[in-house]
Amino acid sequence: MHAIVVTWNGAHLLPDCLNALEHQVPRPHVVVVDNGSIDRTAEVVAGFPQVELLNLDANLGYGRANNQAMRRALDQGVEFVALVNNDVEVESGWLSGLLKAAREHPECGLFTGTLLFRDEERVNSTGLVIDRFGRARDRDFGVERSKLATEDGPVGGVSGGASLLRASMLRTVGLFDPAYFAYYEDVDLSLRAAEAGFHCWYVRDAVARHRFGATVGAGSPRQRYLLGRGHLRTLAMHQPVLKAAALVPLTVAYRAVFKAPVELIRARPSLALAELKAAGAGALDAVRAFIGRSRPRR
Repeated sequence: MHAIVVTWNGAHLLPDCLNALEHQVPRPHVVVVDNGSIDRTAEVVAGFPQVELLNLDANLGYGRANNQAMRRALDQGVEFVALVNNDVEVESGWLSGLLKAAREHPECGLFTGTLLFRDEERVNSTGLVIDRFGRARDRDFGVERSKLATEDGPVGGVSGGASLLRASMLRTVGLFDPAYFAYYEDVDLSLRAAEAGFHCWYVRDAVARHRFGATVGAGSPRQRYLLGRGHLRTLAMHQPVLKAAALVPLTVAYRAVFKAPVELIRARPSLALAELKAAGAGALDAVRAFIGRSRPRR
């Protein structure tokens, strides 16, 4: 099986991530996909002789970069593909725990574990939940680990930060939608898988640790923009048509008329601009999504 790590100017994050993957049992074939970095990424990866480096000429974004490596893995006949962010360190037993669940639940195509904040005993995610407005959030976000009550079982979606994907699911529903640059592509894939009969499964004891927001920046204008844009595309693509036709313009108006002015009042003009940009770009993406709903995404 292959474990794929997408990175962009993340040389400082890679050693911990790669060391953790090399100590997994069974040991995966690790592929680092470099999204056109200008830092020491190639030098760092060279220090891990068993790790393959796939260089891209430019920053294609999270989904498209993963797709490059997933296609190669599928061509080689793998049964599973693990996706691990460069700012994530998987703990001992992470991979074996997910593989065990995959053997026990052949009806499931996507698997996720307990993602903790690095250096904290608090939960970042136990999978994704999607509310009636089509918004995705990390389940159990911020819960103290000692108080986590969620047990193994089905979940609405998996986080792309650390997950295991069944190859047969990918061959059936396709890879990440390249229209997403970052954020919500994992939501979209989880929903497409569910529509094709592949469910998502959570494994409590498969633990990984996340340097939250290390790449884009937690709460940054860039993150706010990408989240807002991705949400609107996903709304248009997956909600029932009439519901989506109502929710998309309401969500665009909410961001432009309410959230942007609120950020201005809070003296955060960069976030206000991010909300306006997300509303505009997301509206265009939503229109494209409506048009493309019947087209397969491979």
